[in-house]
Amino acid sequence: MKFTANRMLLYEAAKTALKIVSNNKDIPEISGVLVEANADSGIVTLTGTDIRTHIQCRLQQEHIEESGSIIMNPNLPEMLRLLDGDTVTIQSDEKVVCISSGNATYTMAYLKAKGFPKMQIPFPEDTIQVKGINSLIKLTAFAADGNITDHTKATFSYVKLSFEDGVTKAQAAENNCMAVTVSPHCADGSLVMLLHEKALQALEGIVKPDEELYVGVVGKFAVFMKEDLFFSSMMFDGNYIEASTVLEKVKPIYGATVDAKALYGLIHDISMVFATGDDRCINLKLENDSLKVQAKTSACSSVSEISVLNSVSTPPEGFYYLPKLFTDCLRHMTGPVKIGMDNRGFVLLEGNGSRYLLCPRGPMRIAEKAEKQPKKNKTKSTKSKTAAVKAA
Repeated sequence: MKFTANRMLLYEAAKTALKIVSNNKDIPEISGVLVEANADSGIVTLTGTDIRTHIQCRLQQEHIEESGSIIMNPNLPEMLRLLDGDTVTIQSDEKVVCISSGNATYTMAYLKAKGFPKMQIPFPEDTIQVKGINSLIKLTAFAADGNITDHTKATFSYVKLSFEDGVTKAQAAENNCMAVTVSPHCADGSLVMLLHEKALQALEGIVKPDEELYVGVVGKFAVFMKEDLFFSSMMFDGNYIEASTVLEKVKPIYGATVDAKALYGLIHDISMVFATGDDRCINLKLENDSLKVQAKTSACSSVSEISVLNSVSTPPEGFYYLPKLFTDCLRHMTGPVKIGMDNRGFVLLEGNGSRYLLCPRGPMRIAEKAEKQPKKNKTKSTKSKTAAVKAA
């Protein structure tokens, strides 16, 4: 294989294709990027995958002297970034590949392309046009847990995207938090898909906020396309927990209107009292047009409050929560936010087109400090006393 391409375009393509790639000792071929050069079409293609998701980038009208395909090291983008020429030449023989630009050349080993699990997914017959999808992903996907390996909890790893009547809804759920975000004028057709959180986080990282995508479904795969970019990911087909249905069942009886930034800062600052080993738990209550948050540990206690509007006071004992649930949601919200709690302490945060459900927990557990034991008086050993008598 031998071809010459624009260095920065190749750099961006390699960086994009590797967004879904991670080190895999069991399948080393998917730890790198597949580089293919076709002399007949003049197209260079770079593909990255984690088996479930594929990202493919194309560079057209490049100068290709010899067709071929190899799997290159994930350090490829860094090498391309450090070179200083406008163009770069990549040439491989039976053992190594050389990357040359200007007066510099990198030489490294590569893997055979035949071991790469490349999927041949046909072009969708029907597509819809979607815009602003990365905002929906950013506001929702964090509520899913992409690290779950227990298949009985697989639903918590996926995000549901629904495109219908010009309105797009994204929803995600895990044990303690659920999220639903709605955006109007985002799509021009109807489509429903359930995609893994890690796949959507990768998609959010390679699509700009104002870019339009063509979206379709082929078999079990969702396909997102734009010029010279092809993104496909396997959809979930099991039973899914509808976060929007759960949220509708929560009927707040206590609540207030609060500034998102002020509440985030309050909870973030209160959480600074926690040290390693502490039970990270906060108590939250509403009273007299103020929201009060308290944290306790074996070493100290911290209480602070902010002003709120239109408050309906909670019971005097308040409710207990994991502070991270609040900060994860509030960092995606701005301006006035409605906070509501039902009689069990389930919280609804509503604002900016998003709704978040946070689950309560039991009171904080404070570990008691172990009392210091008095020092025992040291006594001389019998052996020492015997030696002393003999010396006398």
